[in-house]
This record gives sequence, structure tokens and C-alpha cells, in this order.
Amino acid sequence: MHAIMTRLGQDHARLSRVLDLLEELLDRFHDGQEPDYELMDELLEYMDSYADIVHHPIEDLIFQRLLDKGVEPSEVFSIPMRQHAGLSQLAKDFRQSLLGILSEEVLLREDVEAAGRALVGNQRGHLIQEEREAFPLAIEHLTEADWAEIEAAAPAVEDPLFGAPDPQRFKALYRQLVEQVQP
Repeated sequence: MHAIMTRLGQDHARLSRVLDLLEELLDRFHDGQEPDYELMDELLEYMDSYADIVHHPIEDLIFQRLLDKGVEPSEVFSIPMRQHAGLSQLAKDFRQSLLGILSEEVLLREDVEAAGRALVGNQRGHLIQEEREAFPLAIEHLTEADWAEIEAAAPAVEDPLFGAPDPQRFKALYRQLVEQVQP
């Protein structure tokens, strides 16, 4: 398997951990508790700064190459490409709700939770579809020359949380993830 696909698989596993944590915080919110809003905000910033700027553009390069090659079914690639923008908007909408809470705006808890659950559910479905349908076709149909061109065009930014962690930028998120892996 090409290194790009390995990286994308690792990204998906890491994003699943982030979504698990977000879901846990949403469960607390649902139960009437006040979750760590700073942590939730950092989760969304991470998704915005890495997934939208690095991860999704790499996938889009792969999917566009597969579309250009005429690999069928084409919707296996065109749908996730369209979903990337929608996922980004769901994250932005939920983040706006959280910022509203922090600014003491009057918001319905149900609306805030619904925005968060929509993000988690859509993101999970998106990851599953890519892993089950799109990624296997990429592995099957792309040549070494295709991978070399994709790699040359792909953003070369390292993951700011898992790659070369910046614990100052994502201090609450970094701390929480470290605590989860320690016995």
C-alpha cells in the first residue's frame, strides 16, 4: 500500500478518537453537565485546521485522479468530495454554537447538541464510506506514477496534534488524549 494511503488510514483512526471524545463530551452536555468547552473548541479547531486543510485535499486529489481515469462507480469518489465541504460547514456551525455558549448567548441546549451530533454522525458515515468503498478502489486502480503525482501535489503539512504535536496550540485536547492512553 502506498504511503499516502497509510497516512490517510492513520488520519481516520485518529479522527475516530477525536470523534469518540467529542461524542463523550456531547453525552455530558446532554445529561445537563457543563463539558469542557475549551476542549470541544480545540477538537473543532483541529478538525478545521488539519482535516480541511490537509487531509481532505489529499483525498480530493486521489478521488479526482480516479474520476479522471474513469473508475466506476464514479459516485464513490464524487460524493465524498462534495461531503468535504458539508462536513466543514457542520463543524463551523457547531463551533459557532459553542462560541455562543461561551459568550453567554441564549441558545437551546437541544439545538447545540443536535449540531454536534450531526457533525459526529455525518463524519463517521463519511469515514466508513471512504474506507469501505473509495480507498480499496484507489489501491486497486492507481499506479505508482499516479501516486507520485498525487504526492507531489499534496499538502506536506504534518498533523499538528499527532504528528509533531504542538501542545500549546491544542493543550486541552493534547492533555485529554494523553490521559486516555495512560494506564
